[in-house]
Amino acid sequence: MLKTRVAHGYCSRHEAAGACRYANICETCDNFVTEPDFRDALEAHRSDIQALEAEAEAEAEAEAEAEAEAEACDRGWSDEAARHPRVADALTDHLHRLNR
Repeated sequence: MLKTRVAHGYCSRHEAAGACRYANICETCDNFVTEPDFRDALEAHRSDIQALEAEAEAEAEAEAEAEAEAEACDRGWSDEAARHPRVADALTDHLHRLNR
């Protein structure tokens, strides 16, 4: 399962379905606005994303080492690894704006 935090819960999309094109869509949207009340949630979300990023990269590396790079792409690990840094950067930007 690709466990991704969403508002008030987690997405339970199965890894065989690959990366979801809607994953973390709000956090990376230019229209997303947050406020200090959500600081703890944003920090927790960023921690989750960074952990998932590391896991996706490790899985992609393990798959490549096992000469199963095509299978890793089919499972969406490369898409996951590419998405997580973008979301982590967006969450960091939101947190920096809150600190101003």
